[in-house]
Amino acid sequence: MELLAEGRTAEVFAYGVGRVLKLDRPEWNGLSVFEEGVLTALAEAGLPVARSHGTVTVDGRGGVVLDRVDGPSLLQVVTCAGPEEVDRLAGQFVALQLRCNRTTVAGLPDLLPRLHSEIEASIPDGGLRTDLLALLDPLDDGGRGVCHFDFHPSNVLVGPDGWIVIDWLTVASGPSDADLARTLVLWGQRSTGSLGRFLRAVRREGQAQRGLGNDRLDAWVRIVAAARVAEGFEGEERAWLLRVADGLERLFA
Repeated sequence: MELLAEGRTAEVFAYGVGRVLKLDRPEWNGLSVFEEGVLTALAEAGLPVARSHGTVTVDGRGGVVLDRVDGPSLLQVVTCAGPEEVDRLAGQFVALQLRCNRTTVAGLPDLLPRLHSEIEASIPDGGLRTDLLALLDPLDDGGRGVCHFDFHPSNVLVGPDGWIVIDWLTVASGPSDADLARTLVLWGQRSTGSLGRFLRAVRREGQAQRGLGNDRLDAWVRIVAAARVAEGFEGEERAWLLRVADGLERLFA
């Protein structure tokens, strides 16, 4: 099979006409079953995803068969775009994220308990941990829409029939504000060039569309950064996340 792309948890291969096979890496075997169920539910809810055509097993590795999307990632498009085009793309990106956030799908894991447990597990400073956990409940507006929680330009493909969102393994049900904060944290150190302009526009437009003030968004950024520490980062990346969690750095403001 022709290898088309690869990531931390899977490899993507060409698989017949108009389809791809996303094959779990051995150490992540089984994720495809979860993702197949999620993609089916999201497609039924009308969200722009690569439709699933079931699961298969290849050499003991599980995989999910998906529609093939021929087109560049949004990251590739943004990197080559001029300033006005970057701003337009950011507005379209925000609208797509909000479309997901305003859709409800039954059976998704609840985001808030995940964040709570990750902060408890990952923040060594007891005072900071207590402060962050005290922020979390008041920030919860009760919204339980679809949060991709890995929503960034590399996970949006610009296909011939529109934009398609991929890589849904982190999906949860939660507040829209948290999903925007996660986008900013994921690429929070990419502040220069076209991508920096894009992310500043995403923050600006994302706040405007949500009616979201700086203080509330910055609080969500602190929560999300603290929870991300639980993903096992070390060295400079861990130190940066802890500074953001402590409120010592603001992202794209």
